[in-house]
Amino acid sequence: MNIETIDYGKPFDFGKASQDYAKYRDIYPQEFYDKILSLECCKHGQTVLDIGTGTGVLPRNMYHYGAKWIATDISENQIEQAKLLVSSSDMDIVF
Repeated sequence: MNIETIDYGKPFDFGKASQDYAKYRDIYPQEFYDKILSLECCKHGQTVLDIGTGTGVLPRNMYHYGAKWIATDISENQIEQAKLLVSSSDMDIVF
């Protein structure tokens, strides 16, 4: 990412923080997920594309509502961490 108003335009790579994101950044409150569900999104019978998934916080936390998940991110490091986080679960998320 390269935005002039952030860090004086110096490029920023979220991938360098992927391990910390995977460990510490599961930050959304239940109310966030409840709102998504109230909009009839991410439920059984739907396929959801999560663009910019990072470490897969959204699909990992909403998987049990029944949607099929496809998740992508520009950062290969973020995707690697997402894969590691679901590797020991029964979640079938396509990264």
